[in-house]
Amino acid sequence: MNIPRSTLQRRRFLRSGSVLALGTVSTLLAARKLSQSPRTRSLATPASRQPVTGPGSNPESNLASNPGSDPPPFIDPAWETEPIPPLGRPLENEESYNDFLLSLDLRHLSPGEIIDPHRGVADGIENTLPPPHLWEKLAPTLKAADELRERLKLPLCRITSGYRSPRYNAIIPGAVRGSYHTRNQALDLIYFCSARKAFQMALQLRKEGFFRGGIGLYPTFIHLDTRGYAATWRKV
Repeated sequence: MNIPRSTLQRRRFLRSGSVLALGTVSTLLAARKLSQSPRTRSLATPASRQPVTGPGSNPESNLASNPGSDPPPFIDPAWETEPIPPLGRPLENEESYNDFLLSLDLRHLSPGEIIDPHRGVADGIENTLPPPHLWEKLAPTLKAADELRERLKLPLCRITSGYRSPRYNAIIPGAVRGSYHTRNQALDLIYFCSARKAFQMALQLRKEGFFRGGIGLYPTFIHLDTRGYAATWRKV
């Protein structure tokens, strides 16, 4: 059957428009997913899923023979994340802590995005800034996160968790007593890339000796701390 040329051209135009529209929708959905923050959720943790974090364990040795491959599935601690903090809640010593953070001369991380996670409130318990004697503890972790941002060539989306007061930490799902967040040595970070990509880059930084500490992979963020020895886990 002969179809007029004008009809064929119209059909081709409609098909190309559909493809463009589908591509636009996919891009918008991807951007929305990237910008979404992790939600607080409870997750039961079997006793068999205790973290391997002792100084004697060195998960990086498994990566040495094939540094480009995915890391093996290490045993990991429970899911730990926080509710999105309310904006503008005042914090004690905020101005002094802001000045301390400025003194670190970080290239990419601003005092505001470091301080904001401390405004969190969960079950009526308000988080706080770390006490002054712990401020210096976070400096190595911040410098590692700042270098990670430099290597990724992508901005930080947000810090979901920094210091947690012991009372606040106790009600965060999955958080363990004595967490490095309560010692002001840990950050949970979302970069504008996949959590896996940030995780792999953090492993590379640690392998180069930039820091010694824990690296955890979660579906939407990574955990980074400077405990002084290597510990690695995944929750994906």
